[in-house]
Amino acid sequence: MRNILLLFFAISIFNANGQSFITYKDSINHFSINIPVGWKYGVNKKNPSLILLAQRTPTNKTDTSRDNFNINVIETPNKTLDKTFSDFLKYLPDAKNYKLINTGDTIFNGLKFKWLIETHQNDYNDAQMHNYDFVTLKDGKTYILTMVAFSYIFDNVKTLFDKIASSFILFD
Repeated sequence: MRNILLLFFAISIFNANGQSFITYKDSINHFSINIPVGWKYGVNKKNPSLILLAQRTPTNKTDTSRDNFNINVIETPNKTLDKTFSDFLKYLPDAKNYKLINTGDTIFNGLKFKWLIETHQNDYNDAQMHNYDFVTLKDGKTYILTMVAFSYIFDNVKTLFDKIASSFILFD
């Protein structure tokens, strides 16, 4: 049923600083976000809290970069954003070679977010990764936007990740 509903999501295209995006609108989970044109995206049937996955398509056979992002929604009734973010931070040190680099607050489209940048070692290939997470709360649900890149290219993709994150909108 979810795949059928995905067919009905509204998609539009726009251009920002040389990067074209499509606007992905999820009417079930009440959010929209911009995805770079050419990226593959969809849902993960095995993990229902993971409501969107998007991954950059390699440009050629030698392109090993796999910049990506995902969105999780978790029921968190009776929690504040500060408490939710604090709980989120408690689970991160389980990652191999985990190091918290920075945290902060921001507002996108009238919605308060807490964010963090951390680095850890990938469990599958031992590569050092950077996660750039944005967490917000609305109507008893926590939305977690996680953007991931190899650590050695993170500085090159952070601006793109900022554009993606700033496009996130929750609606009724």
